[in-house]
Amino acid sequence: MAFDILVVNDDGDGIDGATVSISFTSVLRGKADEETDSDGHATFDGYDDGEIEVFVNGRSYGTYHYDDGNGITITV
Repeated sequence: MAFDILVVNDDGDGIDGATVSISFTSVLRGKADEETDSDGHATFDGYDDGEIEVFVNGRSYGTYHYDDGNGITITV
């Protein structure tokens, strides 16, 4: 299972090559980076559930709950 972040433009089209970072709100857990694929998906795997702040190309898009097997969509 994994946590998927879909990055789309205003038309709903996936954005290829965007850098997606998740930063766990617990300082001890750190952060992780992935690049979106051709459909706009960035997949994070192997992390425990918890609160994360999501960044796309360095810009914050808010705080979400990381839950293995789920995902979110970010419009940039």
